Parts: sequence; structure tokens; C-alpha cells
Amino acid sequence: MTTSGPMGYTARPEAMGALISTLFADRLFEHGIPYLRVGLMTVYVEEHATAELADMKRRPAAEAIGAALGVVAKVWDEAMTMHGMFRQTIDECQRQVRLELEEIVDEHITLVRQAGERGPNPRVEPDQTDSGQNELLPAQMRTLGADPSPKRSGPP
Repeated sequence: MTTSGPMGYTARPEAMGALISTLFADRLFEHGIPYLRVGLMTVYVEEHATAELADMKRRPAAEAIGAALGVVAKVWDEAMTMHGMFRQTIDECQRQVRLELEEIVDEHITLVRQAGERGPNPRVEPDQTDSGQNELLPAQMRTLGADPSPKRSGPP
């Protein structure tokens, strides 16, 4: 683990707060809350959480998520309560967001750890394929089989 922490980078809690707020909004959409109502709650959260999060310094990403979660979850709770949501829905939304964050952070840390164990992966040049290094790069995999010149399907 480095000074950037187990996730491999540092971040501002304010930026992580925006991510966490997006998760709350997504969960509310899944619960059938109308778009405009979620938008109003999002504005409330941004207005009330931004100042506190902006004062926080950059830190390892996992710590930034933890610091932001406490602030953002509290303000989302206030917003959902103010909008008359049932306590059971609020608690379930809070639970889902926390669980999703834990899962994605754990997954990311595992990937960073595995990448560190494998070591650097140099770019594979076409003339290197004979030496047994024929692993495709992600960009090559995305474009594998793609026609580089798009063709029109209708009249010009």
C-alpha cells in the first residue's frame, strides 16, 4: 500500500460525495420516485453537503469515500425525510448505497492488488507476437472485428 492507499489513487471527498449522491438518486429511481422529486432532493443535498465536503483535503480514495459517505448519507436522509418518504424506504436506500459502495471499493482494491502482483504490462507490438506475447490490449479487444470505414445503410 502506498500513500495513495489501497485503491491506488487519492481523491477529494467533495468528488466522492458527488459519486455517492448519484448512487442515492439511482436507488430512488429504482424505488419509483419521480425524476423531479429526486432532482429536488439532489439540489438540497448539493446545497447542504458541498460546503462541508469542500473544506476536506485530498486523501486516499477509500478514505475520501468514507469521509464523504458520512456527510452525504446524513443530508440525503434529511432530504428524503423532508420529502415525506417512508422511513423503511429511506433505510433501504441507505443500506443499498452503503452495500454497493463496499462492494465496488472491495472489487477495485482487489483489481489494484492483482495488477500490482502481475507487474507492468508493456504494450504488445505486432512484431512481438512471435515471442509468445500475444495478449490483446483493451483497445484492440474493443475494436476486434470492427470495420474501420463505416458504411451507409441508406441513400446518401
